[in-house]
Amino acid sequence: MLQNKKYIKFADDNTVEVMVLSRLDEGIEKEDKRAATYKGKDENGNEIELLVGYPNLTVEDIKGMLSTKAGSYNNTGKIPYTAIVNPHTLEEMENIKGGYGAGTLVDLVKEKKKELEKEHGKSISRKDLEKVKKSSAEIHEMIDAGDLTRALSDCAKLEKSVAKSPALLEMAGKVAADVQTACAKQLDELEAQIARGETKDAAKELGPLARALKGTPLEERANTLLEQTKAA
Repeated sequence: MLQNKKYIKFADDNTVEVMVLSRLDEGIEKEDKRAATYKGKDENGNEIELLVGYPNLTVEDIKGMLSTKAGSYNNTGKIPYTAIVNPHTLEEMENIKGGYGAGTLVDLVKEKKKELEKEHGKSISRKDLEKVKKSSAEIHEMIDAGDLTRALSDCAKLEKSVAKSPALLEMAGKVAADVQTACAKQLDELEAQIARGETKDAAKELGPLARALKGTPLEERANTLLEQTKAA
């Protein structure tokens, strides 16, 4: 079922799949085609055993699922068993026992998704989530490089782009907090420069930084320091 093209396309933006397979070792030992494996390498170049039917999943990945909560839902002793789980509580909402078609699962997921969105608000698409993750990573790279004016600008753009999604806005807010922390540290360093009499060098950095901090909690402090450089 999880290899059905129709369902894969639907699942990409609607579900998070967790699969539990028992007796996998037995299947591999008996060379069952459903448990066929091939050799590959991980990100560190170490050899790993991957499953033909589920590319990029290793045998160890599947074995590990048995010890998670995912392995506790099926108490029927029969397979296949599919559970629709509430991601907020991890409680089972509905299940399908035995075989079924892709359309059956798609319809059931849509029904339960409506229930969840009614209670918790609109869900986040993987596409939008990945965009925020990518932007967040890029902003953190700017912080590490000391390019705080650009980090502030991109952070503001990110928050504006996700303003209608509380969950994504919360993620963007965490990045914004990191930028503000970095800016506060930079202001500490510039204040120390001013105290040492290095006002010209401090002013060069404070000018663009103060403009970028407009409308933020650090705006007043940046402007105060900038005025100190002019008075010196």
